[in-house]
Amino acid sequence: MKTNAYFEAMMQTVRDWRAARDERSARKQTIIDTYGWESKELEAWYKEDSAAKYPFTGGEGKALQAWRITADREEDELEMDDFLWESETHDFIETLRKAGIESFVYTNRSTAVMENLHAFAAEGCEMTGLCTIAYKADRFGGEQTIEAKGIRFTVK
Repeated sequence: MKTNAYFEAMMQTVRDWRAARDERSARKQTIIDTYGWESKELEAWYKEDSAAKYPFTGGEGKALQAWRITADREEDELEMDDFLWESETHDFIETLRKAGIESFVYTNRSTAVMENLHAFAAEGCEMTGLCTIAYKADRFGGEQTIEAKGIRFTVK
């Protein structure tokens, strides 16, 4: 999978969020060192920090993670090997649509696979069949070919 402007913009948002989080963390320590643990300044910091939520939903984050894992592969297809909670499926599929992803291979092996398969169908995805994807990965200091059994879905 090659570059994808939508996912790359999401990654920049994550990098910006992490930088702001790190700055808040450093500021917290300065407040503690200057004003102490029982200060109104630290109380205000906690309010500010609790308002600084991660910028994406669980489903959006899992779509981004799936892209990140497969982006460096030679293959041009996204692999989703994670489980999706019921509340995450819609945002996962919507994120794939926004990113222009036309298909993905679902390789998850959890006990709730059937729930995810039906949730993908409810989101308008079409199961096109069983497949095996192969990719090279660095395993234990050497490159190995990994084969993952999955189900291919088209995103509509």
